[in-house]
This record gives sequence, structure tokens and C-alpha cells, in this order.
Amino acid sequence: MTSQYGDSTPESRIQGARMSRYRVLYTDRGDYSHDFSLEEPIYAAIDAEIVDARLDHNAIDWDRYTRLLSDADALICFRMPVDRRALDAAPKLKVAVRAGVGYENFDLGAFAQRGIPACNVPDYGSEEVALHALSMMLALRRRVVYFDRTLREGYWRGAPGNLPMWRLTNQTAGIVGLGRIGKEFAKRARVLFGTVLACDPYIPAEAFTAAGVKSVSLDELLRRADNVTLHVPLSTRTRHLIGARELGLMKPTAVVVNTSRGAVVDQMALADALRSGTIEGAACDVWEYEPAKLDHPLFKCDNFIGSPHVAGLSVEGQNDNRTKQAQEVVRVLSGEPPRNPVVPED
Repeated sequence: MTSQYGDSTPESRIQGARMSRYRVLYTDRGDYSHDFSLEEPIYAAIDAEIVDARLDHNAIDWDRYTRLLSDADALICFRMPVDRRALDAAPKLKVAVRAGVGYENFDLGAFAQRGIPACNVPDYGSEEVALHALSMMLALRRRVVYFDRTLREGYWRGAPGNLPMWRLTNQTAGIVGLGRIGKEFAKRARVLFGTVLACDPYIPAEAFTAAGVKSVSLDELLRRADNVTLHVPLSTRTRHLIGARELGLMKPTAVVVNTSRGAVVDQMALADALRSGTIEGAACDVWEYEPAKLDHPLFKCDNFIGSPHVAGLSVEGQNDNRTKQAQEVVRVLSGEPPRNPVVPED
């Protein structure tokens, strides 16, 4: 069963009477529209009702948000913040699931204090994100966007002398973060690039061997790699992991691609590095502040390619994401431990 609370007060729903055993609040749906055909059969097994709130994370109506939370047994959110204020308003809450891999909008400390599991969906869309990162990297290397622009301007010509194109088998790829997505990227990079490096201080040495890549420090990777791709979660440790100092370590002919989280890169420093020729090119699918503003300095750089946080999209990937969100909720509401809990940093 799915219900939608419109802009009117949610209390108007039969004076808040519960029509099902559980109520699962979807705060915002991202790119999934408002179709719940995949989720409804999963929730039916435990007599759970879906509440489709359609909240706006850019202009949060906290009164409405907290009223909806007051009767929620489970919460699934895309970009809405779930902090102490939200959790204080949710006395019945038993589990919250971030509708994706990242979970920076969850206050994990507040969840831990209340003993409520906060979960994510880390195992969907890895192939899609890896392919998107590789596509951006190849577009930079083969200057696909540059040739499209000049062709549309009426120029039939090759790359000018200051924009050479190099054979990939003579180049080195560097992967920052060798988790699920990093491993998917490595699988494809080994076919294309002469050397593949990776850095990740949180995985064992044998994981690098299994992935067919060489383990190096971040600084060494930045110095050696011609092509750098970022696949790390956003945390206090990784915020602005790539800043002016790190960009300065890179070759002037290098490119960097970010499909992880926008704030992993200091994007103002990145724009400066592109304008000054510190590095040759960059691509970002993610932004420090989303949606990205059209006056963002990166859009003024001809050696930059952007996309609107779509790297993880595919029909199959989104279906996996939706299904796994619902299954996690059912698992916890049925008294089982969560499959993908996230924990606060040490």
C-alpha cells in the first residue's frame, strides 16, 4: 500500500490512524519518480505501508518533516538530512536506509547514541560508476568534447600542437580507493593502460594483487599517474583529499576524474589548476554543492567535462538499489540484523 501526503497537513489522514502494521517513510526519491511497483510486494510480506512524502531537501519544511517522522517505523531517504533533530522527532524509528552508497547526510553519531541502525546500499551500480569514470577519462584523452565543439563551429581539423593525444598503453592509470567501484575500474583499466596503480590504506595488500594493480601511496600515485580516478566515500578524512598541494604533485599532462563525492576535491583549487596548466584536464560527475551553478568556475575551463551526478544510473542498477533498500527495511523490521550498517568514524 502506498500513500502520498500532499502539501496539506499529514495529520488529516484519518487522524493519524495506522492502517498497516508498519509505516515506511520515503522522504525524497531522487531519480526514481514515484513508482513503487518493485517495493510494494516486498513490504506486503510484513504488512508495511509506504508513505511517499516528496520532500524538498533544498527547502526543508521541518514542521512537515518532523510530523511525518513521528509515525515512521522505517525511513528511506535520498538527500534529506537525518540528524539529531530528525531522530528526536522519530520515536518509533527502527531503521534508516540511505538510498545509495554515500551516507554523508546521516549523523552517524546520533544514530549510534539512539541504537538505531543506519544503513546504505553499497553494492549496486559499481559497474555503472566505473564505466562512467572511464568514459570521462577516455573523452578527455581522446578530446571527444573538444572535437565535438570545434566541429559544430565549422572547423574540420585535428588537435592543435598544444593538445596532443597519447597512446594509452604507454600511460599509467591511478585509482584512489580500491573498493567495489575501484576494483571494477581496475578490471577495465588493465586492458587499456600500460600500468595501473592504486592507493587505499584501508584494504589488505592481497586485495591489490587480486585486482592486478600495484599498491602505492597517494603522493606517489599522483606523481606517477597520467590519469587519476577517485573512488572514495566522503568523510572528515577525505574532504578535500585532492587540493592545491595534491594537484601540484601531478604531471602537467595528467587528468583527474571524480565520480565519488564532490567535496573529495577542492573544486576551486581544481579550477585554478586547470586555468594555470598545473594539470591538463579534469572531469566531475559530482559537485561540492548540488545542483551545480552555471556560474561555477569549472564551467569556464575548456579542459573540463561535467555531468550532473548520473554516473550510477542504469535501469538495472536503479532497480537493484530500490529492491535492496526495501529488503534492508524488511530485514530489520522482521527482527534480523541489517546487512549493510554504516558506523561512525573512529
